[in-house]
Amino acid sequence: MLTPLWRDHFAPKNFYLLHDDPNVFLTSQWQRNKTEPNIKYLIYRTIVMLIFFITWILSIIEGSGKGKYPIYLTNWGYTGCTIQALIAFLMLFMAVLATKYKSMHRTKEKTLKLYPVYWLLNTVATSTAFAITTIYWSVIYNPKKVTNPVINYFVHGNNSLMVLLDLWIVGHPIRILHVIYTVLLGVTYTIFTLIYYSAGGTNKDGYTFIYKIVDWTKPGLTVGTCCGVIVFLIILHLLMFLISSWRRSLQEKHCGKEVNDNKMDSKQQAAYVNEAMSNDIV
Repeated sequence: MLTPLWRDHFAPKNFYLLHDDPNVFLTSQWQRNKTEPNIKYLIYRTIVMLIFFITWILSIIEGSGKGKYPIYLTNWGYTGCTIQALIAFLMLFMAVLATKYKSMHRTKEKTLKLYPVYWLLNTVATSTAFAITTIYWSVIYNPKKVTNPVINYFVHGNNSLMVLLDLWIVGHPIRILHVIYTVLLGVTYTIFTLIYYSAGGTNKDGYTFIYKIVDWTKPGLTVGTCCGVIVFLIILHLLMFLISSWRRSLQEKHCGKEVNDNKMDSKQQAAYVNEAMSNDIV
C-alpha cells in the first residue's frame, strides 16, 4: 500500500503542467533566498542558452544540405533542449528586469505564463537527451560517417552532460506522472518513422530507414525496438525523478530551508517550510 506521500505523487492533478508557485521556475535549488531572481543563476542560464542556441544553429547548417535535418530524433531532441533553454533564460531575464524597473512587472508576469511550456520541454528533452546519447554511442555511432566531430559531440554527448547539470541546479521538480509526455514523444516519433517509410522517404544516405535499428522492412524487429526505447525512456524519467528528489533533500539537509524573509521569526519560518514541502510534493 502506498504511503500518503507516494499517493500524492500519483494524484491525477499531477498529470497537469501546473504548479502552486510558478516562481519556482525562476530559481535554482541552491539559492537560499528564493523571493527574488539571482544574478548568478541568470549568468548560468545565459551560458546554457548560448551554448545550446549556437550549437543548434551550427547543427542545422551542418545537417540541412540534403533537407533531412527534421527526420532525425537527435535533432528533435536537440531542438527541444534549445527551446527550453531559451524559455528558461527569457523568463528569468524578465524577472531580473522587473526587480529593477517597475514598468516591466506586467511583462514579467506574462512571460512567466510560459512556464508550463518550459516544464514540458525540459522534462521531455532531458530524458530524450539521455536516451539519444546512450543509444547513439552504443548502437549507431560510426566514425566513418561523422563529418563534423565537434557538432557530433555536442548533439550526441554534450547534450546529456548539460541537461544532467541542469537537473542538478534547477529549482523546479520532476513529476512522476509527467512521464506520459515523454512516452507520447516516443509514440509520435515511431508513427512518424512509419509514415515517412510508407511515403517513400529516405535518410541522408539514401536508405529507406532513418536509423538502421528502425527499419520498417523488418516490422517485428522495429516494433520491438521502438517499444524497448519507450520503456528505456520511462526508466530514465524515473531516474530523473529520483535525482530531483535527492537534490531537494540534499539542499534542505546541508543548506537549510529557503528563506523568504530575513525578518521571519522561528514560527513563521517553520510555517513557511511546512507550506513549501506540501506545495512541492509532486
